[in-house]
Amino acid sequence: MRRTLAALAVLAVPSVAAADPAVPEIAHISLAWERPRPEQRHLVLAATFGALDHATTGTLPAFGYDRGTTLAVGLGARLTFPWPACRCLHHGIDASFTWSDGRALGATGESAWRRGIVDLGYAVRVELPCMRRGDRRVWVAGTAGASAMYADAGLGDVATGDAQALNDRVRASIHDDHWAVGYHLGASMEFTFAKALVGVGLDLRDLYGIDTDQARTFLVGINLRAGVDIGL
Repeated sequence: MRRTLAALAVLAVPSVAAADPAVPEIAHISLAWERPRPEQRHLVLAATFGALDHATTGTLPAFGYDRGTTLAVGLGARLTFPWPACRCLHHGIDASFTWSDGRALGATGESAWRRGIVDLGYAVRVELPCMRRGDRRVWVAGTAGASAMYADAGLGDVATGDAQALNDRVRASIHDDHWAVGYHLGASMEFTFAKALVGVGLDLRDLYGIDTDQARTFLVGINLRAGVDIGL
């Protein structure tokens, strides 16, 4: 009986082997891990064009001296560095110059104020990665810092040759020139396409006159931005 069982077992081995062929070896593909490129420093150079609304104390309450809205142009530069803990966050310095000269930049009439404004501050810039498409990147930025202004008083926001209250306007143009310093807060949203940049900005300035009757000037500006964003 034992010999019969042993013979049956020997005969069953080939059939089991045929029924259960050897499993082929699985090929393993090793993928090289590519480290993400480190984020670059960014230098943004932009020209601005927009409107500047002001309220000024201690001056002639008419003809655009006390309050009014004028056109404004400017140039700005911002150098930012990547924040080590967040690739989307950059921070650095921001500097800009803004010029305004009446309602039409002095082209069509007199102006109450010709203003030159310099801003210097700390900037934080954040990319919105969910809006990245190809070489398009979307950024929002905020700036806080100091601002200095020289205000050159003119003959008012009137047409050239307007003689209304001319003596008062001449007196203001002689005595109301002044310097002012204070703080600046800014915000912008920018779209970059490779190195090209377009966007919109908002500025708020609160300035205090130096040795002048024009004790305070409050400025709100909105502008369009166009320039370049250069990775360094």
